[in-house]
Amino acid sequence: PITLTAKNTAGTTTQSFVMSVSAAPEITTAASATATTGYGFSFGVAATGAPTPAMAVSGALPRGLSWVDNGNGTATLAGTPSAGTGGVYTLTFEATNSLTTTTQTFTLTVQQAPAITSAASASATKGTAFSFTFTGAGYPLPTFTRSGTVPGLSFTSNANGTATLSGTPTTAGTYTLTVTAKNSTGSAVQTFTLTVG
Repeated sequence: PITLTAKNTAGTTTQSFVMSVSAAPEITTAASATATTGYGFSFGVAATGAPTPAMAVSGALPRGLSWVDNGNGTATLAGTPSAGTGGVYTLTFEATNSLTTTTQTFTLTVQQAPAITSAASASATKGTAFSFTFTGAGYPLPTFTRSGTVPGLSFTSNANGTATLSGTPTTAGTYTLTVTAKNSTGSAVQTFTLTVG
């Protein structure tokens, strides 16, 4: 708001004058964030610009999260990521006013604690080639370790969230292994029983 004044020897007059300065929207918040399944998460998105921009998002949100345009040039991405939603999500934030639309690519990483999803027991035959694959879920993908051995078999942790127990059993019996899947979020332990007949 501006007040204009005109003055001469005969007197003074004023006028109220409003000048609007428009500005294209600009998103000013970070371009990445990390959430964890089962835990509350909230991320505020802010943009400048005049008129005040409307906020929107495109791209698939993890289950359990929602987007709210707060109506004041900000928005909130919040909720609790559901189990099984671990991974990396690429979203596009949009800020729009009468001048233009500005976008920002946003990376949301959802961490998930590991779980072992393969069976807890198997059978093999002495002298016959055998292979069993342990599978894990979680993000980042878990790595596997084990305690305990089976004569003739070797344990290999693969780089894809699995591990392999393979070889040719040389001794009959029942063997118990403790298998652990671990990532940066936590670990899961399974007692695995192999019966060699």
